[in-house]
Amino acid sequence: MELINLPRLKNQELQTVGENSIRICSAFNEVTTAVDKAANSLNSFKKGMQKDTSTGVPKAELDNKRDRLLYGLMLSIKAESHFPHDSATAKTASTLINIANKYTGITRMSYNEQTAAIDNLLEEISKLGLSAEVLPFVHRWLEPISNANLAFKAGHEAFIEGNVKLSGTSAASYVAPQLAEDLQNLYTLMFAYAKIGNNQAIIDAYQELEFLINSVN
Repeated sequence: MELINLPRLKNQELQTVGENSIRICSAFNEVTTAVDKAANSLNSFKKGMQKDTSTGVPKAELDNKRDRLLYGLMLSIKAESHFPHDSATAKTASTLINIANKYTGITRMSYNEQTAAIDNLLEEISKLGLSAEVLPFVHRWLEPISNANLAFKAGHEAFIEGNVKLSGTSAASYVAPQLAEDLQNLYTLMFAYAKIGNNQAIIDAYQELEFLINSVN
């Protein structure tokens, strides 16, 4: 039986090791203080993990969806300008091209800029008052683009709310060293009791800790 040295672990591994270590050791009054300290650090660490996850609201995925739809609309507008329409429809198609040209590079804007630009683009197109018979291809793009922009706004609001709720929480990577230190202190204390005492339950628990650490080493 040797003193356990906690290896450097990924955050998910550290959380699992921490949870299991506390579970194994919590039955022993001899190490209650060390268990409580490790448990407090683990709680802070898990909150940090939640904060890291909250910043992972799939904004990029939502943005990619509206980017693809915008790209499709712009291509359709440009393609339609080459069709031999009657003069009135050709004039409307030309107006659409002018509107589209104003928003060249819209998919490369920052998130907030693009969100506002999409609203403005949709408003400009709606002001043309296109009927279902005039350039009907336009109508099938507008609702999906509007819905995609609304979905992005909702995702962004959830992102903000999540960060506000966890604004006082440190990131997991910041808390990890303290958790690792507290776990190491717990292992050291368990080792001492297992080495010099005669409590078979502690000895068995320490061997379980050894197996736990070896499984991630």
